[in-house]
Amino acid sequence: MRRALCLLFLLSAMPPVEAKLKTRIFHRRSGGFSVRRRLFTSPLITDPGNVDLEFSGAFDTNSSYTLPATLKYTPDQWRTEFSAGVDSIASVVDDTSGRTTHFSDHVNLAATTAFRAGDNFTWAIAPTAAVFLRGESGSRLGGALYGRYDRGSNTFSGGTSWNAATRSSATNPAGTLDLNAGYGRKMRRFTAYTNVQWERSTGVDAFYSLFEGVEYELNDRFAIDLSGAHYGIRSGTIDNQIVLGLTCTLYKRR
Repeated sequence: MRRALCLLFLLSAMPPVEAKLKTRIFHRRSGGFSVRRRLFTSPLITDPGNVDLEFSGAFDTNSSYTLPATLKYTPDQWRTEFSAGVDSIASVVDDTSGRTTHFSDHVNLAATTAFRAGDNFTWAIAPTAAVFLRGESGSRLGGALYGRYDRGSNTFSGGTSWNAATRSSATNPAGTLDLNAGYGRKMRRFTAYTNVQWERSTGVDAFYSLFEGVEYELNDRFAIDLSGAHYGIRSGTIDNQIVLGLTCTLYKRR
């Protein structure tokens, strides 16, 4: 537990390099890896009494990249998981200003409560918040709803989330809604999955995104994940991304 708290402190204390991103797409996408794990490769919440760290690297085909990290903790005997996430590094290549690299301009917070309905269906609800550290004022507040149906080696899942800006701007839309649906299949230590997402923000046309990936469980403490992401399908400009992730249980209840 002490190691987990020290790691979160270090991530929060890293000095930012003042730079402005051309768009705010990274803060909307940095939580995507964690959401896909909930829907396909892990329980909807961290096991009670455990502390988990999810660290990933998302690399765009235009050489931009971001390194999001999420720390999750579920108190013993609880069914609510508390999580905090940041982009430990965000580096964006812009045609006019070149590459800009800085520490996260926001912190993602969530409290996810899971419920079971029968032997095969689980669902969870989570109030969420994205607190801006610089570049924007205020925060984004909202919520998410997830559901999973597990049958043998097959997993069918879906989710929706909505969030709104306390103070909107040209780069911080007033509201954003997304819907997710997908399928996963476990094969011993491997889990393959695919899902599609529909997203709509205020003042922006709706678009679809497609994700596919595979996770390999090394043991009961470590898992690695490799996935592809294709944002903006049917929008005229597709943003392709490769995501490599690591999930580590820092503290495991005895």
